[in-house]
Formats: sequence, structure tokens, C-alpha cells
Amino acid sequence: MGNDTQGNEEQLEMLLMTLGEVRHGICLFQSENQRKRVSLIQERFGKEKVIVHDIAEDNQENGMISSKDFRRWATETDANVVIVYNLQLLGLRFGDEEVVEKLNFMRDQILAIGKLFVFGVSSYFNRLLSRNARDLYSCILYHFTFQDSEEKLVGIRDFDMGALSGDDALETSRYMELKERIQNHSGAKDLSMYLACMESWNGVREYLSYQERDFIIVLAEEVDQYYAHIDLGIRDMENIWILAGTWIALEDAEKSVPWYEKVLRLVREEFGENHESYADALMEYIDYYEAVGDYVTCEKFYDHVIQIYGERNLKYSGKGRNTLQRKAIMLRMQSKFVEALNIYQELIDYNIVRYGEKYYGNAYLYSNMGRVYEEQGNLSRALVQYNMALEILEKAGKKGGWLVPVYQNLCVTYIKCGNSNEAWKYIKKAKKIVEETYGKDSMYLIDIYNSMSGVWNVRGQPDKELEYLQRAINLIRQIHMEDSEKASYIYHNMGMLLSHNGLMDDAIAFCRYAINIREKVYGENNEVTASSYEQLAYELYMISDRLESKKYIDKARSIYVSLYGSQSEHVKRIDDFLEENM
Repeated sequence: MGNDTQGNEEQLEMLLMTLGEVRHGICLFQSENQRKRVSLIQERFGKEKVIVHDIAEDNQENGMISSKDFRRWATETDANVVIVYNLQLLGLRFGDEEVVEKLNFMRDQILAIGKLFVFGVSSYFNRLLSRNARDLYSCILYHFTFQDSEEKLVGIRDFDMGALSGDDALETSRYMELKERIQNHSGAKDLSMYLACMESWNGVREYLSYQERDFIIVLAEEVDQYYAHIDLGIRDMENIWILAGTWIALEDAEKSVPWYEKVLRLVREEFGENHESYADALMEYIDYYEAVGDYVTCEKFYDHVIQIYGERNLKYSGKGRNTLQRKAIMLRMQSKFVEALNIYQELIDYNIVRYGEKYYGNAYLYSNMGRVYEEQGNLSRALVQYNMALEILEKAGKKGGWLVPVYQNLCVTYIKCGNSNEAWKYIKKAKKIVEETYGKDSMYLIDIYNSMSGVWNVRGQPDKELEYLQRAINLIRQIHMEDSEKASYIYHNMGMLLSHNGLMDDAIAFCRYAINIREKVYGENNEVTASSYEQLAYELYMISDRLESKKYIDKARSIYVSLYGSQSEHVKRIDDFLEENM
């Protein structure tokens, strides 16, 4: 079996001790190589003392497991211990939610059998059970965790999963597991697994290495080729949306267009253009137009969707509210502030009538209204909205992660007001919650440190400003997020700070780091990328490299013109600089 780590040996000894002493109940062990662990248990505890069932030996035709299966396995011999492992494979075959719900439901039936059951699961499935099968998980007597470090996936960033929130950690584990299954699968291509992996990656790609794209591109091309050679039907609609969304996430948005068009045509022919499914298809298609910045088409599609939902009394359904909120965000991005505020107020009024004035769901809407006022420059109104959101959450007893974004918004707004004391008060509250909820190495502290740095900027203490940006960078390196979107913002801000303090070589290096990431994540024709081009141009000018400075300032100006026109404040700022210095 090869040498194992001391930690794994200790876990095995504790597990063996439990098997010898406990007569009834459920235990669980977590490992990425469960077969190896079961073999060690049989070798050390005695094969005659355990009954073993590997889910991998079943197949789809066996169907979903039932309490009869557990009773059948338990009666194979007189052994008191029953090990059932590779349970995560059931999720791949029948769907995670269905399997977890079934296991949760069978808890009392399994316990009534009167033997000691030991479940073997992957890291991802363990997280899934802990979150979604609380009845079952609460009665598990002992948990054992084996670290299979020699079997870690190549290309997955090796960060502590504790750095993520529960949902993010769960979905990241799912992606890692799906990728491993695909890489180790030697049989026919499993398109359903490819699609599941693509969908999972799309949800957590900001936490993964940028190189993961190379793996996903291969899957997307396989799925694309498959659907290109079959007659599509309504049954394929959801899968086509996953494929199209993946192409957008891979920054190859044009490849998504034919698929969105095919689904629209299918739905139109089957149901007509006023059917709910047609509205659903338009909402998916909007992702493309948002990706390419075509807000005119976005708004047209949103209005059509809202009309269809309205005609079917679905305007304020879950889908309807989501549509209105997405439209409001799109309007804010176009500086159509009055229209965005009207949508938020409409949703708030509806919620108050239906759920009452203390309904905590309105906190999100008040917070978004605050963002609108903040971008308008109306900071006093923004603070009113954020405080209303905070008051609702506190009265509803919502704590932890609910409060953090509101505290952060309050901090940023107070920074803009020049009120460093209030800004510091709220960002310290956010930091405390993050550390207590996710730990002191959580990735969510990156944004907290960035805001704290901003507070010290207002206070005119560049040494403390530098300290907190450095904390953010240290955390980025610790959890291996050097090529992430979050890192680009920290690098950009560090470059600006160093530039203001005359440390030009380091400033230019950090600005180039930010540009390298932003070109990959956002592409060149994006305001965020343009801001780094502009900053680098100013820094190059300060070291008298006017040729390179002119190159980057021209790139920034060209992007601003394409996005906002030649009369925008961004272009005017650059033109003033060019007139004075070039």
C-alpha cells in the first residue's frame, strides 16, 4: 500500500479503534482514494469482520439505492461492520440533490438495521452531506479524514478550502471531483459529466487558476461538436445554455450566438414568442449581449421578458424579480440612475405589501439603491439606503455574512465622504465577522484589507496604507490567487500608492501585473483594463519614457472613446494630460 503520512496513520488507528468498540450507528471517512483506505481497514481489522460494498461496482441499471439495499448488504455475513464507499458516484449518476435527499430520508431505516455502517465519501460529497443532509449528518458518530496529497489534481490551485465560504467551497470541491473523474475515465465520452464540469467551473472560475480554462476548452469543443451533429430538441435546451454560457466565460462569446439562436428558434416553433419558455430563452441570450456591451439589445430583451412574465402574472415571481433586478443593474451601468431607482422602489413596495416592512429581502434592494446614489455622487442618500438595509437585517436577526457587504458599502461611502472614523468602524466590524465565520486566512479579507488601506489613504498615512495593501498581497500569495481578478485590483492600487510615493520601478511592475491579469479576464476593450493602461502611462511619463507612455495613453483613450464616446469625462481627462505634457 506504500507509506502513509503520520496523520493518516493516526486517523486509521482511531477508525480501527471505533470499529472494535462501537456496535451500532453511522461513521464516515473522507478520502479521494477510498479503495486504498478500505483495503487497509480490511488488512488491519480483518476481512471476516467487515462487510464491504463499493458503489463503483454498481451501475446505472441498479437504480437509486434504497433501505432494502442497506439491509441486504448488512446480512451478507454475521460481521457487525458494513462499509459502503464511493457514495459520491451516486450523485454523478442520479443527481446530487436527489441522492442526498434520499440518504437523509433513510437515516432512521439505516440505524434500525442495528449494525455499524461506515460511509466512504469524497471531500466534495462530505461537504454536500454536511450542508444538505442535516438529519443524517447530525447523527454521524465519528468523522475521519485521510489526506491523499500524492493524488492532488494537477492544475488546481492548492489553496485552503477554508478560505472560501460554504457554497463556494462546496462548488469548488464539486468541480475538482468532476475534473478528476473525467481525467481518470477511460471509456466512452460522458457528455453529461462534461456539461456538469463546465457548469461547475463557470460558477467558481474566479477561485481557480486561469490555466483551468485549457481543460474546459477541450470539454466545450467536445460538447459543441456533439450537438452540432444531432437534431436538437426542447429536451436539449438546458444543456445548450450551459454550452453557450461556457463560451462566454471562456471569452469566446461569438461561439455562443448560434446556440442561443437555435434555442430561440426551437422555442418559437414549439410555443411561440409569447410563451414563458421564450422569455427564459431571451434571459439566457442576454448574457451574450451583456458580455459584448450591447445594452440597447439587452434593454429590448428585458422589456420583452417583463411583458411576457407580466401577462402570466409572473412579474413578481422569482424569475420576474430576478429579471427586474438584472435590468436595474444594467441601467445603473449605463448611468440611467432614475430608471434603476424606480425598479428598486417598485420591488420594495411589492415586498412591503406582501411580506411587511421588516422583510429582510428588502435589505438587498436598499443596498443596491445605495450603490446607485453613490455612483450619482449623492453620498448622503447612499448612506441613508445602506443604513436602512443594515437596520432591516439587524431587526430580522440576520448576522454574519448578511452584514458584511453592507458594512463594506458603508466603509467605502464614508471614505468618499472623507470620514475615516466611521469608515474604520464599519470595516472593522466586517473584518471581525469574516474572521469569525471563515477564518483569518479567508479570501474575503482581501477586499477588507483593500478598504482598510483606503481608510489610511484618507488619513494621510501612506505607511499604514501600504501595510494593509501588503497584507492583501500576502494573503493572495498564501492562497495562490496571484492571477485572479481580485489580485488585479490590489496590484493596481499598490501601483498607484507606490507611484504617489515616488517608488516608480515597483509601481510600474505592479501596474504591469494588473494589466496582464485584466487583459486575460476582461479583454482589452474594457474600462477596467483601460484604467490600468492609463495609470501605467502616467507612471512611464514620470520616468521620462514618453514613447511608451504615449503608447499606453493612446490605448486607454481609444477604449474610452469606443465605450463612452469622445466627450466622456475619461477622454477629457486624457486629452487634458496630452495637451499639457505631450
